[in-house]
Amino acid sequence: MTYRHFNNDSTRSSVIRAVADTGNEAAWQRLFDLYAGFIFSIARSKGLKAEDADDVVQSVFADLARKLPDFEYDRAKGRFRSYLIQLVRWRIADKLNAIKSDAELKKKTLEAAKDMSAADRSFAEREWQQAALEEALRRIKPEVRPEHYAAFVASTVEGQDAGIVMRLFNFSRDNLYQIRKRLTERLREKVAQVIAEMDAPDVPGPRP
Repeated sequence: MTYRHFNNDSTRSSVIRAVADTGNEAAWQRLFDLYAGFIFSIARSKGLKAEDADDVVQSVFADLARKLPDFEYDRAKGRFRSYLIQLVRWRIADKLNAIKSDAELKKKTLEAAKDMSAADRSFAEREWQQAALEEALRRIKPEVRPEHYAAFVASTVEGQDAGIVMRLFNFSRDNLYQIRKRLTERLREKVAQVIAEMDAPDVPGPRP
């Protein structure tokens, strides 16, 4: 599994500017960090170019800004995931509709975007877990020494050879083992926290 955190500052800034008047800016930034990578990956999986996938990210957040304040969901069942995936599918269909000119091709691509096959659901589940992993890593990074974080990501998350990592950071085998053990435990806890937030997010409230 590769660590590939979505960090498009331009898209992030555009999203925050667009929703700033609808609620707390910091809350929307947290939501962006939680979901942007997931939305972007789903859009790319449907064949969209990076710039078109960015547009989907912005469109979905525009939807969330309008709809989240009135959205009711069962936190225990994690229904927000299904709700978000449906929004993503609709916005992907809109984007495909905008960029396809041939009528028959347009019809086929729209049907493909709207149809959630078993393979699509499996991919979405993997991307959901990946998004949680990336957000957990982002939160851990400022809490530990930079060289420990880099060695952990290289050896544990990205699967690079332990011997190469030890030489690169001048760690003994025991040093690397202890770093990996400590940060793996912390990462497991963080991922659980992030998934709980993703499945039942706090809706940004109005500014005081």
